[in-house]
Amino acid sequence: MPWIRRLSVAIGAVAVPNHRTMHDSVMPRLGGLAIFLSFMSAIAIFYSKLVPALPGFWALLIAACVIELVGVLDDVYTLSAKWKMLGQLIAASIVAFSGFTIDQIHIPFAYDIYFPGWFSILLTIFWIVGLINALNWIDGLDGLATGIAGISCLSLGIIAAITGNIPVLIISLTLLGSLAGFYLFNSEPASIFMGESGSAFLGFVLAVLSILGFKQAVFVSFIIPLLILGVPILDTLLAMVRRGLQGRPLYEADRGHVHHRLTDLGVSRRRTVYTLYAVSAFLGICAIILTKASNSAITLVMLLLLVALLILAGAQLVGIMKGKRSFYQVFRKLRRVRDEK
Repeated sequence: MPWIRRLSVAIGAVAVPNHRTMHDSVMPRLGGLAIFLSFMSAIAIFYSKLVPALPGFWALLIAACVIELVGVLDDVYTLSAKWKMLGQLIAASIVAFSGFTIDQIHIPFAYDIYFPGWFSILLTIFWIVGLINALNWIDGLDGLATGIAGISCLSLGIIAAITGNIPVLIISLTLLGSLAGFYLFNSEPASIFMGESGSAFLGFVLAVLSILGFKQAVFVSFIIPLLILGVPILDTLLAMVRRGLQGRPLYEADRGHVHHRLTDLGVSRRRTVYTLYAVSAFLGICAIILTKASNSAITLVMLLLLVALLILAGAQLVGIMKGKRSFYQVFRKLRRVRDEK
């Protein structure tokens, strides 16, 4: 990490504060390269375990290198959105055309849905590109994306251990180890950011892991990846709806993400990060429980509670965007009244 920080400054891969960012000084932002290098070094150790279990192993590595290269170039030269999208589409297409696709999903209490070959490929590309951008958009506070990705890796690893999916278990825990090392330098106050080279790579790996892993959890395969990655997915959907209603391009950056809204309401940056960690961990625990759920009544109640939670969160964020009073504002007012008394 010290070497990567010096390299970032030397080649100009730095983040300059602006009206959207939450940092106050110029920061090196090539931390994702350290995550990538440590992850690949560890994967090399488990090469003999992964290759027989994953026939398309080399295709996944090539796609990961493509997405990392695009991320590094963006951190250094600030690529336009169309070039970044092109790189993401190439990496996602390599995965999809290598046979790693979402070809069916199982909806609880319903039936299996099977997708034809061409639609399966398009759905897989959409899923990978969507998660790449979801991790990028949630990366707005020190340690936020790192922690959420780490919690997601841990949840995927536990589910892989339960279902006996050894490749997903190895890759999940390997990435978790890389994130744990990076977190020491990225937690508040951060000394380096992960940049596009980190958020894009993490989104890509988590998307691929979910494709490789959730088919093992047959009962709720459609729900599990959505739960594990619920925080960035929900934030991304709300951002797209918000920008669409405002008549702005969907990929135009703004200060409307959930971490921006919470800090604008007076919640400290550290507390905002820990709050989103807690939500992500709760969703991950629910996903783990649902993996082995057998009682349909309990499962249905849990799913309804989770849907209610997500709807409530979305409604609150929409209310905040429209200037309406939120739970946080009510809580702060009650606390001020108590303090005055």
